Amino acid sequence: MRYPKLYPMLPLTFIVALCSSPVAAEMRPIEVLVTIVKDKVVALPGGGSPVEEALGVNETIVATAAKGPAGFVQTSRRLLGFSSALHRWTEVQLDVEEHVEHHQTLPRLVTVHTNRRIHGFQESRGHWFSEALGPNETVTQFHGRGHVTVVVTSERALAISAFTGGFFWVRLSPNELVQSIDQSNDAAVVRTTARQLAFRSQTGLWTEMR
Repeated sequence: MRYPKLYPMLPLTFIVALCSSPVAAEMRPIEVLVTIVKDKVVALPGGGSPVEEALGVNETIVATAAKGPAGFVQTSRRLLGFSSALHRWTEVQLDVEEHVEHHQTLPRLVTVHTNRRIHGFQESRGHWFSEALGPNETVTQFHGRGHVTVVVTSERALAISAFTGGFFWVRLSPNELVQSIDQSNDAAVVRTTARQLAFRSQTGLWTEMR
């Protein structure tokens, strides 16, 4: 009796083994590199062509940062955010006498606070959101992790998410002091002398926990 040959099945077996291997299944995260070339800001994403943004006359670079698919540039006139998802730069103009005091770049979220406003850039949407500070309102704490950034001021607790639009805030009473802020990648809890306030990235709402 003649038995069927087995070697024709070897290529299929090899393909299955290759596709199920950890190396083949691993997906590398997209990362962008931000660099300056003469009078241009250039983003080099993980795929596709470089994306350029021309600088204006006498416009200078103050700071650059990149993390994962998000890129950030601060110039003497504006803030630039780069979205690898949309393959584009988006800007927000700085007001006269508006000065950047702190910025943080996360893979999906860029947050900047100035002496006049708080700005947030969502990488997935390629869009900036801005929230004006009150005449006597000052930023006291700034915490960012994963998909959420929390900013505490002398009057409010504000949060911005990588998924929901805009800033969400809750007003603090005059005698209410923030004691601590706990964060995961998608949630934050602000503990004050009067209550506990929770914010989650997917809902975009502050809730009071009792």
